[in-house]
Amino acid sequence: MEWLVEVVGLTILLALIVPLLWLYLRRRWLSRQGGIFDCAMRPVEHTEWALGLARYEGEHLEWYRALSLSLRPKVRFRRTATSAVEQREAEYGEVESLYGNPRVVRLSSSSRVPRDPAGDWELAMAPESSTGLLSWLEAAPPSVGRFRQ
Repeated sequence: MEWLVEVVGLTILLALIVPLLWLYLRRRWLSRQGGIFDCAMRPVEHTEWALGLARYEGEHLEWYRALSLSLRPKVRFRRTATSAVEQREAEYGEVESLYGNPRVVRLSSSSRVPRDPAGDWELAMAPESSTGLLSWLEAAPPSVGRFRQ
């Protein structure tokens, strides 16, 4: 019967360690893909922020939940279907639930692709990341998407 206690204890320990190890390895894998930064997100009509990570992947901005086991992005913004509407400092009540001292960028997406979101979204990130995001959106090649005649 003593071995049963050891097996149960080891199982519980593994059940706690394996997900934490996976989160760490997932973050390392995403970091190796390049262009990753901390970024919270929410649809404009919601009040709760979801903490996550974002990265640039070709013509998409991919957003991953911070505490997810999935290797797939939860949301993808297509550069040619997304525009920055406004940016602002995070409000007093928002700062406590976000990373550091963030800037909030409001995006409008007109994508019709099922996996890409449509509508208005707010992304909260470090000021240097918001500068990078705005530059990335403005740097779309003129022969692509909304700029094509």
